[in-house]
Amino acid sequence: MGEAFRRTRVGVIAGILVAALAAGLSLGLPALSERSPEGNVRPGTVVLLHGLGRSENNMRILEWRLEARGHRVCNVGYDTRVERIEDAAEEVAGAIADCGPGAGPVHFVTHSLGGLVLRALLPRHPELGGGRAVMLAPPNQGSEIADRVRELGWLAPVLGPLAVQLGTRPQDLPKRLPVPEIAFGVIAGDDWINPAGPLWLPSPHDGTVSVESTRLEGMRDHIVLPYTHTFIVAAEPVAAQVDTFLRHGRFDPEG
Repeated sequence: MGEAFRRTRVGVIAGILVAALAAGLSLGLPALSERSPEGNVRPGTVVLLHGLGRSENNMRILEWRLEARGHRVCNVGYDTRVERIEDAAEEVAGAIADCGPGAGPVHFVTHSLGGLVLRALLPRHPELGGGRAVMLAPPNQGSEIADRVRELGWLAPVLGPLAVQLGTRPQDLPKRLPVPEIAFGVIAGDDWINPAGPLWLPSPHDGTVSVESTRLEGMRDHIVLPYTHTFIVAAEPVAAQVDTFLRHGRFDPEG
């Protein structure tokens, strides 16, 4: 009990520090574009893309954690209830332009559906392809859960037309979208709270997407961390691995 309380207290303190950073306090870290070349830093802006049925608020903690590490972050909200993923991609492109990424390359950190939006975005906007990307829990090979519930009829009314296109069939989005032509890595989760996960997904999985489904040809690195599909975006060790990949093009297996 004492150890659990200590860990909880440490987590609360860490959360307060992150919130303070978001409120405008500074640790005195130089901006990403100001770091020395010895750190293998590629200057630019980090664009965050949330998942299905979510908003930029779901990426807020990750935004704060990356800003605390010196990154300039553009946390993009977009409509996931569109008919075509290309519509979401164009909305994201407009939001990036409004954010004003400047002269440096644009990096991406995506969650779930956001990884597929990125795969649709880059061929349409090659000018955004100079950076690196990290995909968090992406259904790159499709979701077996989407296969199971597609025929029930409630998926599209609840989550929108894209939801029924996330299965594992050849005609579904994950199998049709091109591989990103930038350096990208994938972080998968292998913990779960969704009771449908162990019933419908091959192990290991994060309750929504299997670890195997997160893999994609051409990825530079892949790592599995003990988080669920929903909460992988908020974990501090995940932010640390994202930062490592954006700076060095690889994850830290000892991290």
